[in-house]
Amino acid sequence: MTQLWVKNGSQRWAVLPLEADAYLLTTDPPSPLRSLPGVDGAVSNVVLLCQKGAEEDSWILVAGREREVRINGDQLTLGVHTVVDRDEIHIVGIGALYFSTECLARIEVFPGSAGSLYCPRCKQAVEPRTTAVKCPQCRTWYHQADDLPCWLYAETCGLCPQPTDFEAGFRWTPEEL
Repeated sequence: MTQLWVKNGSQRWAVLPLEADAYLLTTDPPSPLRSLPGVDGAVSNVVLLCQKGAEEDSWILVAGREREVRINGDQLTLGVHTVVDRDEIHIVGIGALYFSTECLARIEVFPGSAGSLYCPRCKQAVEPRTTAVKCPQCRTWYHQADDLPCWLYAETCGLCPQPTDFEAGFRWTPEEL
């Protein structure tokens, strides 16, 4: 799931999951929008919008001309920017936020795919509607059930360095900067 890293009340970085399709970033914390501001309200707002895609969603930052916004230290001159993983969004008067597309490993129902898909651990087909885990880093599906605990079989994904521990947490946080 996509999220923003924001400073909480104790000035520590916290995750704000982006579950809505639009967020107003000029509030503390950023708040979901049910409708977009009109022309008058758009002048002083900074909005993050989700563009739904077949495979992945894209997020677009739109800033009114009266707001000074920087993306990774560079002035946002045209008022529009497609944000990507680990982008720093700095809004003068509000502070810094970080956009992240990193997700955590979780057990879910495998939805199926266009062709056959095989688990990299056991080499058996991953069948639609069975419990599985999609590696957050390389996006490979693994079985994860009592009879086939393939995801938890080793400490890391078989194809990348992603830890398999469900309690591992995020691999990147703004505290690393």
